[in-house]
Amino acid sequence: MMNLSVDQKGWGNASGSISLEASLVFPWVLMMTFLLLLFSLFISQGALLYYSSSIMAERAAFTWSNSAKNSITGAYPEGQYDGLYWRLTDDNLVQGLFGLVSGNEGTEVDVYPGMSGGEGYAAVDKLRRAGYDSASSSLVGTGDMSYRNVGIKREIGVRLTSDWVAQPLIWLRGGGAAQTDVTALVVEPTEFLRTFDLIRYYAAKMKNSSEGASAYRDKAGEVLNKRKK
Repeated sequence: MMNLSVDQKGWGNASGSISLEASLVFPWVLMMTFLLLLFSLFISQGALLYYSSSIMAERAAFTWSNSAKNSITGAYPEGQYDGLYWRLTDDNLVQGLFGLVSGNEGTEVDVYPGMSGGEGYAAVDKLRRAGYDSASSSLVGTGDMSYRNVGIKREIGVRLTSDWVAQPLIWLRGGGAAQTDVTALVVEPTEFLRTFDLIRYYAAKMKNSSEGASAYRDKAGEVLNKRKK
């Protein structure tokens, strides 16, 4: 009986092995390369979105004390300021101190390219003005800006969602477009001390009130609602 060697059977012939291996490996290499590129684009889009929302929130917080300020440079015409009691009326300070629902919910506006700016002194106008300036310069997504005043803490929030979505990444990471949620505090050291003293004063008045703290707060809220009407 004649025995055939491995070479005689043809299994030892290595010609074409490189082409065979390349045809098996190259599709995976190409797919991983494209995924890395898409993931890099997604990361860069998230970084740009975070930068845009941070700039928007910081600019709004910096210019909050004066509606005449330019949200980009911070400059304002000489001698032009908001009203003397704008913090009590336009800024919802008293509503925040007394815990009224209308002032505690905060103010919110939509942010998108082509939005219109505000012209007044109220919180919603300041948000629209800051959003408009940012939308015309560095905005890379859509979302909303919000403002919340609880007396000793005034906070501006910006939530943006990227307009660009990498479809191949959705089934890999289980999500869609890049999103950011950024907050910035409105800082006025002198006014903060005044507000803190005001809170201490009213806290003592409510605590020592013969009719109780809740009744005192509701009574003050009724007065404020009548003045708003």
